[in-house]
Amino acid sequence: MMEAVKLVICSFFSSLGFGIVFRMERKYLLIAGLSGGLTRIVYLLLSQVTSEMFIICFLSAVAASVFSEIMAVRTKNPSTVFIYPSIVPLLPGGTLYYSIVGLMLQDTGMVAENLVPCLHSLAGLSIGFIVISIFMHYRRRYRFRMSRKLLGRFVKGVRG
Repeated sequence: MMEAVKLVICSFFSSLGFGIVFRMERKYLLIAGLSGGLTRIVYLLLSQVTSEMFIICFLSAVAASVFSEIMAVRTKNPSTVFIYPSIVPLLPGGTLYYSIVGLMLQDTGMVAENLVPCLHSLAGLSIGFIVISIFMHYRRRYRFRMSRKLLGRFVKGVRG
């Protein structure tokens, strides 16, 4: 339990630090930290349910992306401002590092052991963000069309 709390706190501060390094506006730094903490909480909850890295990272990325889209609408900013800090706790740094070390040392066992989980994590992250981005794109497009139709009906009603 304490280990999970430490991970959430570290994720909060790593996302906050990412926002500082990449010069996020001060008023959005807390949101960046919260997005990292939220992403880690979802990741930890899912890891209790399943051990499949693709599913864990996919659903964590979906949660991070939904949170980022909500914050983007509320703050009138692009969603990428909040997506990037939320990714930081999910990046498979250890497995990527050991995969590269294995490649350099020509240790196929080390590569095989670390590369597959790394690729599953990265694929889950990518697909999770893409799914929500596509959904939001078409949602905005639909709402724009509907508002234009309503405006057209209103203008016809005023003229008639």
